[in-house]
Amino acid sequence: MHNFDNFIDLRLNRLRQNDDISLWPSFTDIMTVILMIFMLTMIVVIVKNANLAQELVARRTEEQNLQSMLAEIREDRDALKIVITNLEEKLRAQQMEIILLGDENKVVQSTLETKVALISALQKQLSEIEADAEKLERRLTAAEAEKEALTSRYEEQMKTISAETERRIEEFNRKFAALMDRLGEKEDLIVALNTERKDLELTLAKQRKAYLVLEDKYQRLIRPARSPLGKEVVTVQYSRQDGQYRILYKEPQSDSFEPVGREELQTRLDRLKGRWQDKLYIKIVIPEQSGLSYNEAWNFTRDILSRYDYYYQEQESPETTEVRE
Repeated sequence: MHNFDNFIDLRLNRLRQNDDISLWPSFTDIMTVILMIFMLTMIVVIVKNANLAQELVARRTEEQNLQSMLAEIREDRDALKIVITNLEEKLRAQQMEIILLGDENKVVQSTLETKVALISALQKQLSEIEADAEKLERRLTAAEAEKEALTSRYEEQMKTISAETERRIEEFNRKFAALMDRLGEKEDLIVALNTERKDLELTLAKQRKAYLVLEDKYQRLIRPARSPLGKEVVTVQYSRQDGQYRILYKEPQSDSFEPVGREELQTRLDRLKGRWQDKLYIKIVIPEQSGLSYNEAWNFTRDILSRYDYYYQEQESPETTEVRE
């Protein structure tokens, strides 16, 4: 029985409160409380689910953004690989150009040294001619002095010795004139050699300028450029040490070089060419201190690339093959 001593009793059947005792109001209150708890729990669960759904959508959006950024990074990485490869090609081309210019400079230096040695020899000959001329002048002076002495002392023998003296004087004069003519010719030759040296220097400058123009045209004509992207890269290093040629070879799956001979190199490249066909990319490396001349490096590079590299295989045509045969 409920005790409402301290509260106002608002029940409709309060007159029969002593006669009719029921447990339903207490049960209803309990069920109401349980329902309210359930509803509050449902509201909390719904709010949490809504928050979780928003977080899930935000995470999916963030994941999509990350995927997009990852794709862009991969594209940038591939582009950087292509740029690095192109820069390596340009660097090798510049190294070959430097080697060529070095050889040309050596040839020009050798020519200039030869010309300078010739000029030195001519100057030495000129000095000798001048010394001979001085000797002749002294002899002529001595002869004239002798003639005067003989004239003063032996007037009677003047007619006899005058003819001989005049003959010797004329001979000395002819020799002196010949020596002076030779001296003029040597001076003309020295002037001509100096002019030739200037012409050689001018020709060298023109050749360098023409080479740069041809190099620029060549770079423009090559489209597309060689690229190892998507290819099987085989690296070959060529040098000469102590007069012996040295070849280092590295396949795509290998991490280190191994020395091979020329025949073994061709055998391996023939095998790889048969396996990969147009996927074979040959990377020729010529070290700075290779000990090779420009012609040796160029002939080796041209021979290997024309036989095995995919880029040069694609450029060959039937007409070119017939001409080579």
